[in-house]
Amino acid sequence: MNFKLTMYFAIIWKNKTISLKELELVNPQNIKEITNILITFDIDKPELLQTLWWVIKRGKVVEKDDLSKEIEWKKILWTKEKELWLKLKKEYWIKRFKTVDWLKTDIEVKKKWIEIIRFHQNLWVVKWYQDIKFYEKVEFDKPGRSMKMWMMPAKLTHIMINIGLQNSEFIVQKNSEPWIINSELKIYDPFAGSGTTGFIANYLWYDFIWSDINIEHLKINQDRWSKQNECNKKSFEIFQHDINDPIPEDKLTEETLIISEWRLWPIVTQMTRKSEVQKYQQEVRDLYREFIYKISNAKKRNNIKAVFTIPYYLKFENFLEKEIKSLCEYLKLNFDSVDEVYSREKQKVGRKIIIIK
Repeated sequence: MNFKLTMYFAIIWKNKTISLKELELVNPQNIKEITNILITFDIDKPELLQTLWWVIKRGKVVEKDDLSKEIEWKKILWTKEKELWLKLKKEYWIKRFKTVDWLKTDIEVKKKWIEIIRFHQNLWVVKWYQDIKFYEKVEFDKPGRSMKMWMMPAKLTHIMINIGLQNSEFIVQKNSEPWIINSELKIYDPFAGSGTTGFIANYLWYDFIWSDINIEHLKINQDRWSKQNECNKKSFEIFQHDINDPIPEDKLTEETLIISEWRLWPIVTQMTRKSEVQKYQQEVRDLYREFIYKISNAKKRNNIKAVFTIPYYLKFENFLEKEIKSLCEYLKLNFDSVDEVYSREKQKVGRKIIIIK
């Protein structure tokens, strides 16, 4: 199997379909699924791969003869096949190496070494790693309430923002970290909850607008976040709002991206009856029907785009997505969704990503 030097690769673990959807942000060409966790693709602007966090590792495909250009004078960490690496050890004057599984991320590598992955006769240099530490910080240091309260996962929020940014003009700027896709963008969450969307948006260097029917916990979590992080250089605008009321016109402009999560409670357990789940879906549908109407009205004034999750009840019949799609067709809104359901271990309700544009 021969690869071009311009080709890049990514190692994916869970949520493959969602990952491939997010990958569209960087306009990949010639995508090939090499294994169930490994894909390759061509890309015009490889620096944009730094904006993606859906993979464990990503990097550049190189041939053996070009490896020395990539490694320079650094030490190397590679994976598997010790005999081959002992041979390369002599060839490249490498004094030390360590074997690591494809799916593992080693802190020592990220700080000191370069990681090489071998597939058949190809040697691939890892360039970027998933920022697991950041997600842990958002999910466990920030909240004023328990994770059992269905707080939206930080990684999923990041993925949804990247899906929402697709088809944007690349206005790439680098203030420090990370790379900015569209510097004029504002992100709005009308059901902000504990504020996960806002913290991710701020970290990505976007201004953020928050609203909820109760904003006291938003203020508490904003204060906590601001004291711990330097991300508060971007604006946080908070206002109280009931979704049954009109959204203020000045909040939704041409450069507004709506990122949000729909209600996941009441909690579903092994004892929950089918009739109860149907009732929960009806409550969610009724609660957010008016919001879709408001998006429709806003789109008449501006080119608003919304990416949000709806509850998907595992091992139960689901009708929410179908009804939302029908409503969007009636309102002449472009509807799309990601087939894969995002769910966490032991939870009975997953999340389905919906896109309206």
